[in-house]
Amino acid sequence: MSKNIKLAWFLSFNLLSFSVLCCELSVSLPKIESSKDQLIVSLFKLSIGKVIDSTCITSINEIITDGRKTRYIDNNLISVVWASASSIAERDLQAIKIPIFKGLLGYRIFVINERDQPIFDQVETLQDLQKFTAGQGLFWGDTKVLRAAGINVITSSQGRRLWQMLNLKRFDFMPLAVHEPWKDLSQRQELELAVEKNLMLVYPSAFYFYVSHKNKALYEALIEGMTLALKDGSYDELLYHSDMIQSVIKYANFEKRKIIRVENPYFSPGLQALTPKDELVATTDLIDFLTKKPENR
Repeated sequence: MSKNIKLAWFLSFNLLSFSVLCCELSVSLPKIESSKDQLIVSLFKLSIGKVIDSTCITSINEIITDGRKTRYIDNNLISVVWASASSIAERDLQAIKIPIFKGLLGYRIFVINERDQPIFDQVETLQDLQKFTAGQGLFWGDTKVLRAAGINVITSSQGRRLWQMLNLKRFDFMPLAVHEPWKDLSQRQELELAVEKNLMLVYPSAFYFYVSHKNKALYEALIEGMTLALKDGSYDELLYHSDMIQSVIKYANFEKRKIIRVENPYFSPGLQALTPKDELVATTDLIDFLTKKPENR
């Protein structure tokens, strides 16, 4: 081995060692699959940065289902996951009970076959909606909520298959969070699907970060960091100006939608009070967040 190669190897090894030693906290994330994941990681980095100066963050290059997330954390393959409050049992992982999206994921609008809008125009109540069958992911927390509300649900272990299933009329509608349908539909223009125009299903829900019960350092850092970011306004600023929220503002058309409310028996309020009653934001509060820039509230 030449002296130059030895020197380069020596410098690279020591720089790597130095960078590892400089990390106050090392975090491994799941694979970043979507723009929603990218926003979550940005909010994670913002929050952690409020309390820790140097965090080394990596991500695995493997897609994992909700059903396998707990095992990956138990085996130290990843440090944190994000999921709906109904999809992961708190006996398995510890939730940071500050809703990542301020309760937005409990506001659902539907993707339907484009020719079916006239029959959904007749829906006024939950009893009317119960005549239809929904499609959901097998491990999605919302699946249990819909079934508890008396709605028949057909599932798939792979969420991406649901689009073709709906197109083939295996079920009647697919409830998605208010920010989700338009971008997904734009990538599937060959399907005869559309966003339903008049309805919104609402129930208490939250998307949380989850960590191992043994990872006290990350748990405490996230609670403190998210709380600080919410208090100083930087969290709302980042969230509001994201493409995800801007798409909701542009397309969701809240004012014209009939709201159907259902209970969520699998949800308990979080640690971070978003209203004086320590509940998730009400519909009007959420719409206020979406329609007023953070600096004007």
